[in-house]
Amino acid sequence: MSLYLFYSFVASGILNFICSILILRSMANAGFKVSFFEIRWQVHRHLKQYRDICNKNNGKTAWPYYAYQASLAGMIGFASLTLVSLGAQPN
Repeated sequence: MSLYLFYSFVASGILNFICSILILRSMANAGFKVSFFEIRWQVHRHLKQYRDICNKNNGKTAWPYYAYQASLAGMIGFASLTLVSLGAQPN
């Protein structure tokens, strides 16, 4: 069970990374200065601006915004469930 939870954590992390790149590419195309070296901090800094730009251009928020939020919550949830399941197993 722990292995499946860990795989889910890794899959959520990969989805989060892909969404981060998509968000930062959109921000760079919109004219904002984006440093891909600090990708984790840049996404959090530009997330609200990304949502506002998408709402202004398309009238709705794009899917990477919601997928980023969901995968971040999934990473936290799967990491905690993995650690709990590892602690619950008998030696």
